[in-house]
Amino acid sequence: MMGRRTLLLTLVLCATPAFSTTLREALVENGIEPQGLDGSRLDRKVASYSSLHDAGVFVIAYFPDDGSGRVGELLSVDLRDKTQNAWRSREFRREGGEEVSGPNFGNSVTGVWRRQEFLYLDTHVNPSASYTLVLTTKLDYLTTVHGWPLAIWPDGLLIYQNSEVHFAPTHYTEISVFDPRQKRTWFIYPRKPYQPVRAQHVEKIRAAYQKRGEEWFRQNNHHGNPELFDNYLSGQVAANPSSRAVAFRIAYDNTDTWELAEKLKLQRFGLLARGLEGVPIAPRPAASAFDALAEWLNYVRRGNLQKEFLDLFRSQPALQEMLRKGLEIPEQSEESWLRRFSSLDSRWESHEVWAKMREVLGTPPETTEVIGILRNVDREPDIECREILASDYEQRFGDLPLEELLTPARLKEVFGN
Repeated sequence: MMGRRTLLLTLVLCATPAFSTTLREALVENGIEPQGLDGSRLDRKVASYSSLHDAGVFVIAYFPDDGSGRVGELLSVDLRDKTQNAWRSREFRREGGEEVSGPNFGNSVTGVWRRQEFLYLDTHVNPSASYTLVLTTKLDYLTTVHGWPLAIWPDGLLIYQNSEVHFAPTHYTEISVFDPRQKRTWFIYPRKPYQPVRAQHVEKIRAAYQKRGEEWFRQNNHHGNPELFDNYLSGQVAANPSSRAVAFRIAYDNTDTWELAEKLKLQRFGLLARGLEGVPIAPRPAASAFDALAEWLNYVRRGNLQKEFLDLFRSQPALQEMLRKGLEIPEQSEESWLRRFSSLDSRWESHEVWAKMREVLGTPPETTEVIGILRNVDREPDIECREILASDYEQRFGDLPLEELLTPARLKEVFGN
């Protein structure tokens, strides 16, 4: 199952043609003969679609183009049953349209999946939200879940990430399960009581919030709840239907615990600091390091950030003065940047000077990387959760992929039973 945040743009680009096409043309593009579908359907324009090929069915879900250039109130689904060589078609009217009894859905179909007799259509709302429609292969509507698929097990169990309010003050990962056979939804992550890793992070956020005072939260329309701290899934979710377990890497955002000066340093000079980490400076800085430094100082000049930049080096007056002179080097010259900097001050060729720049520009880790493991996710009362620091995981399991953590033997190691 694809990771949402890293692959959403790819999905949308793959799912949505660059220009309006007919349904007939879309079928031909997918290698499907259109015979058997009504001609009036085949010749209408399609604004956005996504399709599924598997051994049993072909499915295309799309928004008909009404000529307005905007996605309308109808979502159409056509399914070809390959075993019977027969088509089924269904249209769904958006909730809030002329018929308020319909499902809700987004403005583009970014994925279609099938598990046994169930279909799942991920429809994109915004980068923080989706509606996933759950249908049967007979195209009967079951429900809409407010989120996007993370994993779908062979029996149809849907594990999905809950949608978020896009302009909320914080964004945090919540995961739920929908069982299409029971027609039940339940919440699986995060779980209370919190694991020590999460509880400690919440307390750090709480302490930072207390320093701000209540007035700050009113002025910034902020919920002020430290339990709803910023975090996000980092990479794909591993899921094992045999052991009924899932595992994932999640990044806790540390920047809410920072002082304002640290945040501003990251905001204004974070790219520069990360670039500086990547240049070769030992045993002495390479010519490419000076080229990069010139580019970064030009960025500082273009942004009129000279004062803020030099103020960072108040505790290093000699280095501050070297950088002040570096900001004054004219760009027009036939000399290499190495020669230009070195002619100003021979200390530029010292590894120690560059190491000190890295130290001054550096900020604390932006995130705390955590591994989450859940088992018994299909049995709501029996769900168990462990969250451990990624560094502790690596010390304990090395570079073991999360998929291999979800065997019964490994899970017993994690949960102790």
